[in-house]
Amino acid sequence: MDADAVLRRWQRCAEKVLAEFLADSEKRGLPPLLWTLSQAGHLTGEADVLTYTPDERRAAVLRWAEHVGSPVEVSHTTDGREELVAMWQIVPRGETAPVPGCFRATSPLNEENT
Repeated sequence: MDADAVLRRWQRCAEKVLAEFLADSEKRGLPPLLWTLSQAGHLTGEADVLTYTPDERRAAVLRWAEHVGSPVEVSHTTDGREELVAMWQIVPRGETAPVPGCFRATSPLNEENT
C-alpha cells in the first residue's frame, strides 16, 4: 500500500470516530466542538473561543473527556493562558487500530468568566 493510501485509510478510520462522536453529542447532549482531522488521521475536538466563554470551554472539555474516560491535563502558559487537553485513543467499530485524538480548550487567564 502506498503512503497516500495509508493516510486515506487513517483518515477514514478517524471519520468513523467522528461520526460516532456526533451521534453521541446529539444523544447525550454533549456540547458541539470544532473538529479537525489531520493528514495522518488524528482527530481534535476544540471548544473554540468564538462560541464559548472560558467556563463553557472548560466544561465542554471536561464533559467530552468524561464521555470517553480520559483524564484532563490543565496547564498554565507563561503568556497567560490556561490549556486543557484530554488525550484519547479509540478503536472504531469494524477496525483494529486505534484512532488518536484529543479534546482541548485554551483560554486567557485574565479573560472574564461569564
